[in-house]
Amino acid sequence: MTAPTRSTEPHIVFRSCPTCEASCGLRIEIDSQTRSVIRIEGDPADPRSEGYLCPKAYAIKEIYEDPERLKKPIRKNADGSWSEIDWDEAMDLAASRLLEIKEKYGANANGYYIGNPTGHNVGAQLYLLPVMNGLATQRSFSAATMDQFPQNIALHTMLGDPWMFPIPDIQRTEFFVCMGGNPLVSQGSLMSGPNAKKRLTAILDRGGRVVTIDPRRTETAQIASDHLFIKPGSDAYFLLAVCQVLFEEGLVAPGRLADFTDGLQEIEAIVNIYTPERVAAATGIAPETTRGLVRDFCAAKGAWYGRIGLCTQEFGSLASWLVYVVNVLTGRLDAEGGMMFTRSATGRSEAGRPAEAFEQSRYETIAQGIPEIGGQLPCGLLAEEIEEASAGEKRMRGLVTTMGNPVLSAPNGERLAAALDELDFMLSIDIYLNETSRHADLIMPSTVQLEHENYDFLFETTSVQNFSRWSPRLFEADDDQRDQWRIYCELGARLAGVPSWEIIDDMMLKGLLGMTVGPDTGCPNVTPEAAFDMLQDEHGPMRMIECMVRTGPYGDKFEPGDGDGINLRKLRAAEHGIDLGELKAARLPEAMPLDRIELCPPHITADLPRLEAALDEHSRPDRLVLIGRRQIRNMNSWLHNLPALAKGPNRCTLLVHPVDAKRLGIETGRTVRVRSRIAEIEVECQTTDEMMPGVVSLPHGYGHRLTGVRLSVAQAKQPGVCSNYLTDENVLDVPSGTHVANGIPVEISAT
Repeated sequence: MTAPTRSTEPHIVFRSCPTCEASCGLRIEIDSQTRSVIRIEGDPADPRSEGYLCPKAYAIKEIYEDPERLKKPIRKNADGSWSEIDWDEAMDLAASRLLEIKEKYGANANGYYIGNPTGHNVGAQLYLLPVMNGLATQRSFSAATMDQFPQNIALHTMLGDPWMFPIPDIQRTEFFVCMGGNPLVSQGSLMSGPNAKKRLTAILDRGGRVVTIDPRRTETAQIASDHLFIKPGSDAYFLLAVCQVLFEEGLVAPGRLADFTDGLQEIEAIVNIYTPERVAAATGIAPETTRGLVRDFCAAKGAWYGRIGLCTQEFGSLASWLVYVVNVLTGRLDAEGGMMFTRSATGRSEAGRPAEAFEQSRYETIAQGIPEIGGQLPCGLLAEEIEEASAGEKRMRGLVTTMGNPVLSAPNGERLAAALDELDFMLSIDIYLNETSRHADLIMPSTVQLEHENYDFLFETTSVQNFSRWSPRLFEADDDQRDQWRIYCELGARLAGVPSWEIIDDMMLKGLLGMTVGPDTGCPNVTPEAAFDMLQDEHGPMRMIECMVRTGPYGDKFEPGDGDGINLRKLRAAEHGIDLGELKAARLPEAMPLDRIELCPPHITADLPRLEAALDEHSRPDRLVLIGRRQIRNMNSWLHNLPALAKGPNRCTLLVHPVDAKRLGIETGRTVRVRSRIAEIEVECQTTDEMMPGVVSLPHGYGHRLTGVRLSVAQAKQPGVCSNYLTDENVLDVPSGTHVANGIPVEISAT
């Protein structure tokens, strides 16, 4: 049932694209006999994407076909070469070395790093826990602290759930404000919606407005009705001024939210001094423009949205928090046409779940005493936690990286690359020998998307439309390959001293059933034991998904017969996915874990004095700062080895406004030197008036110029330079510990 029947004739299989949040529906023509993909097209019957697809859709085919992807474990030899080993030997080596370090130096002598592709693989998401529990370390790092983590922290402290993202009701809004996002390229990150151009154009077609606020006139800005340049790192000042205007002009109207919101008077006192006039020099936005935007927004049914450009800056948590404050003050949170909440089929936003305790400082880094926040340490501090010179005897000695490449994606990757060689043991769970995994002692590769089932687990919670989607395995993997969930489960069992991975798998499922079925649950008519026997699969993540879906808001509740509720059998039969309808208003306060919205959480507002102290610096007219940018053919660093996506001209260029270029004596096509406090790089320059004067832009994820990797396409076609070499690992957004990748002060000169 989970794999197509072998045939000598090509046939069609439908599944979702696993490359970005949009999860577009794909129509894939395959030859099962040769285990090959013949053609990929958009699925016109998919209710969300309606036939749309972007160039990244071809990644699913090219990753599967990539001759350089690993399929068997490889171990580094004494001379630096690599040898294939079998899975038992690999598991024994990994577990024994990690346990040896744990027993000799303590649990915190090991650490782990979780990369971005994990979010696209349901098995990887659900089965990380056995490895994390087996390591029992507080040294936890991930790509989150280079991405959305400020939003997690804001939501955790305001609503009690770090993953309860408000999603713009893009299909019904009349006035869409987009800060720090580029939906035409990202397909709406944390606003997942295939064909963002069509969705945004529809707002304009029905007489509405789309306003982008960004230091670059992005692809989205080019189709918007309005675009405002804003100085990088000043978004919190601007949003404070927006709130000040709301109070000053009597436009605060929280509506029903006022009945369960604390902090309205406190926020009025906070914003009082941040008039549009006072912050104009810092933001670059004229006071009359700010006031006009606020008035127009309040006069329409609107949604105010912020994304990664807000998160990865000096005051990312304040900026992310203030976006939500604006939506509360104007009554647009949890309202039609505003910012609403998904209702996922797996039941993760249902009423009655307890608030997650917000914890911090359970661990502090050795060298600087930087606290863990919400279970995360800043990923750029990996290096100093490893280095003997920084951490001494308490240094990290063992490391597990999973589907990530922090040497390119984390700050100051050159320092990290050197530090990794100081480890006693390093395990990489990855399909590539890349810039990070080349430092490992052992690499264990997983199957890829066409070789295993998937479920859009994370992205059903970020979509502009409720849906549920299972995707089939297209080809059977070789007998000596392992799914990622199986690698985690098997390694976790060995770390825990459990006889087999099957026991770990059963324990996880029985624990979930114990919380979701039986007396005092939404499924009172079945026991956990009976529900366990009713599940379709023998092992693996789809048992977990079936449990969550059947007990979720649309599920069959394990009731007998063939009713209307969803179960795994129906998901597998729905080859185009299941449309669960538009987002619904008025889900608060029941859907949030806290009883009341905390509009001014102390953990966030404690950063306001730091913001105030930086106002003069941000108001300087002579600053030159660096920002990143998204590109339609890229996904961080992990698609660069695919010929279809690597072709074309050099995309790793520094965008510079012509006025700045003339002042600096540089021009298009020339190599220039870019210098930050910690490093310098040389990169090709491209002049364009899409940049705000005083701001330059360089995409991240490049830098495929290092030795010892097997990424020949990336190295030959799109090597680029690593922008994160310029990112200072010691400059953080304090409330979240997120690194500052936008608004980096730089100097530029001709080479």
